[in-house]
Amino acid sequence: MPSLSQVLPVAQLLLSSASAYYNGIDPRDIYEEMEHVLVDNSGTNSDGFINAVTPCSNYVGFASGGSKRGEQSSAQWVRMAFHDAITADLAAGTGGLDGSIGYEGDRAENPGQFIEDTLRFMGPTITAYLSMADNIALGLVASLSTCGATVGGINLRAGRKDALEAGPSGVPEPTTDLETTLNQFAAAGFSQSETIILTACGHSLGRIHYSNFPEIVDESAVSNSNLNGGVGFDDTPADFDSSVVNEYLNGTGQQGGLLVTAPNEEDRSDLRLYSSDNNATMKALSEEAAFQATCLSLFERMIDTVPADVQLSDPIVPMTWKAVDVALDINTAGNVSVSGSIRNLYTDTSPPSTVTYTTSDAGGVVVSADQKTGTSSGSGTSLFGKTKYWSFNSTIASPGTTQLNFEDQTYPINDEIFILSKQSSSSRSLTIKAAALTSLDSEGDSSMTAVLYVPTAVDGLFVKQIVNETVAMTAYGTAGEYTLYKGTSSTTAGHMIAKVLLGDAESRTVKVDKFSGR
Repeated sequence: MPSLSQVLPVAQLLLSSASAYYNGIDPRDIYEEMEHVLVDNSGTNSDGFINAVTPCSNYVGFASGGSKRGEQSSAQWVRMAFHDAITADLAAGTGGLDGSIGYEGDRAENPGQFIEDTLRFMGPTITAYLSMADNIALGLVASLSTCGATVGGINLRAGRKDALEAGPSGVPEPTTDLETTLNQFAAAGFSQSETIILTACGHSLGRIHYSNFPEIVDESAVSNSNLNGGVGFDDTPADFDSSVVNEYLNGTGQQGGLLVTAPNEEDRSDLRLYSSDNNATMKALSEEAAFQATCLSLFERMIDTVPADVQLSDPIVPMTWKAVDVALDINTAGNVSVSGSIRNLYTDTSPPSTVTYTTSDAGGVVVSADQKTGTSSGSGTSLFGKTKYWSFNSTIASPGTTQLNFEDQTYPINDEIFILSKQSSSSRSLTIKAAALTSLDSEGDSSMTAVLYVPTAVDGLFVKQIVNETVAMTAYGTAGEYTLYKGTSSTTAGHMIAKVLLGDAESRTVKVDKFSGR
């Protein structure tokens, strides 16, 4: 577990400035959303992502029969990342982990339920903040972390962009010859030894199924509790460990799996690969510590293999202190307030009963007296410790407040133009309200618009693409120094992100799911 005392302020951990804003989304929001899904595992503010693979043997797919299918979501998620990334072409700067796998479910190299299961489960977390490709990378890290790998052993980054169509084929199949396999991995940047390692590491989890490979798996594997007829690559298919290596080397247990021992020699792809260097690489992996360190290092490289035009963030570091769902509101007198929650992630040090916070202006001058949250409003658990939450809500000196400050964190506030989440509604049709300083449009020649980032399903597939929708906003009143605006849309898709723009000014983005309406 990483030391939380060494966590850096998020301002030091954002996407490279070279990436600027992606589709109008602040890199900080992308970073913090990935951190949220990684850290908030259960309890308050959890979306249940990592709990889906807890325990490691769990299956949260959508095939009939559920747990009786003999499937394992953690293995599906590792396979998903592997099949998406390994068709990269480094020389051309294309492919890698880009979500193109979602368009490739009909290929012979991708048999089974894993693409549908994975993307249907991840649907709620595929947003303008967190791409499908980022979800796939997160899925691999979540799986390994709950299956026995060192928590934090893979540096997880954010900022992947999704492909909008299928990529090239080329994922090796059981009958693929050794030269073709090695050439495909080489194109993706992996040597012969690294190809062996990635394959063995991937096959530490899960099974090969009769339903996908009836020519390899005997029908006797099918039973009332194993409907797809899954047979493990080793005797510990729900443990990420070196058993698959040692059972292969020693000829014990599953002997490395049916891709080593298949009845037909042409189906023994793992045997051809593992023995291609006289088992030197497999022998080097046989010690558990070496297996863990080597596998995690190469998995990290694999999920960081992205198209040349993608700039990934710095590694996601669990944040000791974090603000959540920060929102501004305004009353009829023009008084602006800031609200949200503060989260503390801790291990040994007990959190305080309340948290003190301030607000400041662009020069860093504190413009509000110390404010205190109420007592704890929730708690949860995490792979990295425990979490505790406090709600806050206070009036700010506005206009002119630009930062929320607490502990070692500062959060940007834009009180010149902002969405009124508490006054907006998404229950039936969407009504979005916002406020902007009247002085921003002193000439009266600008029109406010809202941009909705809508996760949109692609017909016949399980992928989601982010479609931008523009909503016209009209002024409906004033409040102090602000003009109030309102717009409506018939779009009611879940997990939308919104922002508003007026001339050259734009608000921070907010989650439409947090609209409470009034």
